[in-house]
Amino acid sequence: MELRQLRHFLTVGEEQSITAAARILRLTQPALSRQIKALEEDLGTALLERGAHSVTLTPAGEVLMAETRKLLRFTDSMAEKVRAAGTGEPLRIGYAPSLAGEFLAIAIERFTQFHPRVRVSLSDCSSAEMRAGLSAGKLDLILGPPSLGPEIRWQNLREYHWRLVMKNTHPLAEKNKISVQDLAGEKLLLYDREQYPEYWDRVTSFFRENKMQAKVAGEFDGISSLLAALEAGMGVALLSDSISIDRGQREALIARPIENAPGRLWVAAGVSNEQPCSPAVLAFVEELKQAAQGK
Repeated sequence: MELRQLRHFLTVGEEQSITAAARILRLTQPALSRQIKALEEDLGTALLERGAHSVTLTPAGEVLMAETRKLLRFTDSMAEKVRAAGTGEPLRIGYAPSLAGEFLAIAIERFTQFHPRVRVSLSDCSSAEMRAGLSAGKLDLILGPPSLGPEIRWQNLREYHWRLVMKNTHPLAEKNKISVQDLAGEKLLLYDREQYPEYWDRVTSFFRENKMQAKVAGEFDGISSLLAALEAGMGVALLSDSISIDRGQREALIARPIENAPGRLWVAAGVSNEQPCSPAVLAFVEELKQAAQGK
C-alpha cells in the first residue's frame, strides 16, 4: 500500500462516488478505479460495493477508512514536525489590532531576539475568528477581549477605557466629556454583532442599563472600515482608548471620555485549554505581559 493510494481511497469513501472523487483528485475515473482495485488486491478483500451511480463501503472498507484517517493524521503531523525542525518552530497569533497593536510589536521584537528560530506569524482576526482558529488548532495564541467559556484560558494584559469617537465637526466634539444623556438618539456605528459578540453585548447592554434605545446606523467588519465610516460622518462609536485617534493618525476624528462608561475593557492573551502550551507560547505570553505593562 502507498500513502497516495490511501488518500485516494479516503476521498472515494467520503464522496461515496468514484466519479466525484476523481473530479476532486483531478484523475480520470478509470485511473482511480484501477488504484482502488490494486488496493483491494493487495489486501485480499473487497473495500467497496459498487452501484450504478455510487459506492458504499464494505465492513473491511469502513475499517480501512478509519485507520487511514489515523495514519494520515500521524504522517501529516510528522511532516509538520520535520519541516519545523528545518525552518523553525511556528508561533501563530491571531489578534485584534484595535486592542493589541500598541504593544504587540514590542513583544515580538523582544521575543525574536531570544528565540530566533521561532517563526512568528500574525493574523488580523475578529473575536469569532480567533476563537474558531484556536479551537481548530490553526492558531497557537489569540489576543483580544476575554470571553466566558471553559475552552480558552485567558491572561489579562492591559486595561483600557471607553471613549466616544466622532468626526471633529460633530456637535458633541465641542464637549470635554460626554454624558450618557448626550448619546440619546445618536447614530451608533458598531463592530459586526456576529464577528464581535463581546463588543456588541457590552455596548448594547450599556444603553439598556441606562434605559435608552441603541440607534444602530451601521455594523462593520473591522477597525479600518469603522474609522472610515466615522470620518465620513455616518455616526459615532464607542471605542477603547487603545486606538490612536488623538495622535495625528486620524486628523478628521476626535475622541472624548464618557461619564459612567461601560466597565473596564481588557485585552488578554488566550490559549486553548484542550492543548498543552509549547515553551514558545509561554515565553511569548511573558513578553506580552512585560510590553503591556510598559516594562
